[in-house]
Amino acid sequence: MLFPIWTVLVLAASACSSPAGATPETTAVPTVAATEAPAASAPATDPWSLNAVEHRAQEGEEFTYDCPPADESRLDTVWGTDVYTDDSSVCTAAVHAGAITIEDGGEVTIEIRPGEDEYEGSEQNGIESSPYGPWGGSFVVTD
Repeated sequence: MLFPIWTVLVLAASACSSPAGATPETTAVPTVAATEAPAASAPATDPWSLNAVEHRAQEGEEFTYDCPPADESRLDTVWGTDVYTDDSSVCTAAVHAGAITIEDGGEVTIEIRPGEDEYEGSEQNGIESSPYGPWGGSFVVTD
C-alpha cells in the first residue's frame, strides 16, 4: 500500500515529538555566515605575550616582532639576561635588554639560539627577569 508523502512526513514528525507534558531539550547552535571573517583590527593574541618557542631549533635564524606601545599591565614573564629562554615574552625581553620601551614599543628582532644550562636573572630597564635552570631553546634580542 502506498501512502502520500505528506502522510509519511506527518508520521515521522509525530514520532519525534515529546511525550505530553515533557519539555523538549534544545541546544543552541551559534551560526556564522560563511562570508563573515574576524575583524582585521583585532589581533588573535596580545603581542606582548608572544614567545619564540615555535622557532626552537631554528638556530641562527632571525625573526621580527611588532610590540605596540603598552603599559605595565601587558608585561609578561622573562627568564634570563641577554640570553632568554624561548618561552619568555619577546616584547618584555626587548624592554629588559633596552631595545624598546613599554611606552613607545617598536619592532624587535631576535636571533634563535640553542638552549642553555642556566639562565641568570637580573633587573634592567625596570624589568625583573627570573633565573632558570636548563632549558631547550633560547633567543637574544639583536636590536
